[in-house]
Formats: sequence, C-alpha cells, structure tokens
Amino acid sequence: ACSLGLAMSVQLATAQSNLTGHAAELFKQAQGGKFYATAAKLHPDYLPTSDGQSFITVWRATGTNAPQHWIVSVPGREGFATDDLAIWSKHLVGRDVGLVSVQWWLGGDNERTSYYTPEQVYREIDRALQKLGVAPGTVMFHGFSRGSANSYAIAALDHGHGKKYFALNVASSGGVALDYPPTRALVDGAYGDHPLRGTRWVTAAGAKDSERDGIAAMRRTAARLKEQGATVAFSIEDPNLGHGALVLNPKN
Repeated sequence: ACSLGLAMSVQLATAQSNLTGHAAELFKQAQGGKFYATAAKLHPDYLPTSDGQSFITVWRATGTNAPQHWIVSVPGREGFATDDLAIWSKHLVGRDVGLVSVQWWLGGDNERTSYYTPEQVYREIDRALQKLGVAPGTVMFHGFSRGSANSYAIAALDHGHGKKYFALNVASSGGVALDYPPTRALVDGAYGDHPLRGTRWVTAAGAKDSERDGIAAMRRTAARLKEQGATVAFSIEDPNLGHGALVLNPKN
C-alpha cells in the first residue's frame, strides 16, 4: 500500500509539472478512473497537447527509449487515456512496443464539443510521434467504441494528408455509421477521393455487444472499408464477450 501510494504521488508530481490549466484539471479527473492505480505503477510520461486542453500518455513496455513498434490508442466514450494505458499494458509486457494513448475526451458532457475532432486528434498524434521520433509505417492505430467510430476519419487523415504512420488500423467495437458527422465527411469527400484506399484494417467485436457495435455492425464496417479500397486483414469475432472484446480476452 505504501509503495503504491508513493508511485501515485510521484506520478501526480510529474504530471503536475508538465500539465497546466485545463490539462491539469483533466488529469485530476482521470485519477478517478477505474484503472488509474494500475497506470500510475507504470510510470508513463505525460505530454500536454498543443492547445493546453488535454494530455497524452506515453509508455514503453520494455523501458527502451526507442521501441521498434508503437500502438496509438484512442479510448471510447468519456474514456481516460490512463485507463486505456492500464488495459493495454498487461498485453504488452515484455514486448518491444511503445504505447501512446490520447485523452481526446475533454471532461465535459457527452456532446460532440466535449471531444477533439478527428483533425485535432491527428494533430496531437502527429505532434507526439514527431517528438518521440516514431518512423512512418511502425504504428498500429487503435480506436475503441466512440474512438473506433472516429478512427476511419483519423486514418484517412494519416494516409491521405499525413505522415503515413499507421501500418495497421484496428477498429474495436465501433462501426461505421453513415449518419455520424466524421464518417459523413469522409464519404462526402472531405478527405479526398477514396482516402482509405491502401490502408490495412482489423475489425473486432463481441457477440454480446449491442447491434450498433456488435459482430453484425463490424461485418458491415468491414464491407464498407473494402468498398473504400481498404484491405481488411482479418476480423476478430468473440462469441462470449461484448463491448471491448478485443482487449478483454488475451487470445484476441
């Protein structure tokens, strides 16, 4: 208990020295997250976003300064980057992988204005990866739930107008919804003609999820990705789990 308290105190002091204003307030809110204690034990780095409104967590699974591979993860609805880090970490122990998690929910209500837009998310991903010296083509990009629903636009930005960091994109429990503004913008050509052409994807879903995010929805998503010229490398379908099945089952 004492060692955990000390670890959390060190993490708080580190974050407070890096984060100010709204970002610092948001970090305090994240401390109330379900898995914050696990995240604190990992001693991640905290990077403030360029607008000072939020933060990004950075963790290297083996402690090496420059992992060969990276995961960039965008959590779900009202999700915390610290919880996302904690959930991913148990699957990455001992692997030469770095994890970047984006605190894209700004801590307000669940309205769209309480989240970064896909353009703002990609801006912060690009800024962080440049700072970390991450090479193009070495990143697996992961979006969960609402993060997954935005992942299609974010991947389009990276592939069509960005640095092509993402070698693989993972859409977890968050399908393409044509009535959702970021998806509508993509379909309407805001990101160019077939901006997902040439991108590679994995879709993931659980059978016990809702219709919107379950297996049927992610199958429709895979079909739409293929219509856009993307490659769906494989689809993970877990018969025993629901929302977030990808990371709830180590086999997935």
